[in-house]
Amino acid sequence: MDVNEKQTADFSGGQTLSPHIPDNLKASGTSLNPAQALDLAFQEYSPNTRRAYSRAFQQLQQWAEIQELKDLESFDTLKLLAYKQKMRDEGRKPATINLHLSAVRKICAVLHEVGHLRKNPFETTLIRAERVAEGSQKGSLSLAQLHAMIDANERIKYDTRNRNLLKTRNALLLKFLYLTAARRSEAANLKWEDLHQDGEFQVVILQQTKSGEPQKLKLRRELFEELECWNETLKTNQIECEWVFPSLSFRTLGGKMSGKGVNDVVSKLGSAIGLKISAHYLRHTAITLALELGEPLQKVQSYARHASANTTIRYFHDQQFLEKNPTDRLPMI
Repeated sequence: MDVNEKQTADFSGGQTLSPHIPDNLKASGTSLNPAQALDLAFQEYSPNTRRAYSRAFQQLQQWAEIQELKDLESFDTLKLLAYKQKMRDEGRKPATINLHLSAVRKICAVLHEVGHLRKNPFETTLIRAERVAEGSQKGSLSLAQLHAMIDANERIKYDTRNRNLLKTRNALLLKFLYLTAARRSEAANLKWEDLHQDGEFQVVILQQTKSGEPQKLKLRRELFEELECWNETLKTNQIECEWVFPSLSFRTLGGKMSGKGVNDVVSKLGSAIGLKISAHYLRHTAITLALELGEPLQKVQSYARHASANTTIRYFHDQQFLEKNPTDRLPMI
């Protein structure tokens, strides 16, 4: 790692943000170099969010061959539109393009505000957000499909040496993701010390969330009791670990599962019943069913940990529109 990389590697937990920004590039009036300014501005964001921002900026750098901050200032609207079109040509989804541009816009806004950029090149009304179809959200599952996945878990031919452990962990992981609307990274990072008895309630503290702040969730009593039994099962099998959903691979037995590992479990169970799904489908299912069962929007928003109620409502708006179409009651002609 060269000098320039050292100045920019701390923004996303060790992943380089902008290796081509020289150390001596400082704007007058600020004592922080660009990497330090970004690290300070985004320090409260979750590691996953910081990594996503880092990747977005790096990809822009590579495409535009940005070597110095002044290269950013030379961007014009046509160049930005060309970059957006390049992402379209790569087949990126509209939501991905919007997130990518939003991340770069935010980074440039910080650099501008602290004096490293004279202007934010992404601050233009001509760069419009991509239209995201209402039905493009990853879909929710039916209760029948969830039950089918639990049943399939019993039939899957796991390694005979730890088959029972894999069955128990995977079933519990499925239930946890569904009953808490947790993200895969939140499940992967869950430790036993994060489970608590809070008066008459059982709760879980999600330490590494998208917002970067720990968040408390109430657990269903049935789930809490199953998790306690799972802890005893691990101890009985002499697997002492801090993780609620540990790796059961023989090379990393008892170690931490990755977010990808969590996703692979859900994908495997889905494939067993003919579904191509990710872990996010379980989160989507929890939010959608809660709204359909009449839970108040604000309450579901809080439980789902969405910054905006608009995000929450999108999870079932399309289905609701189909079920309650205002033209359904018009007289036939």
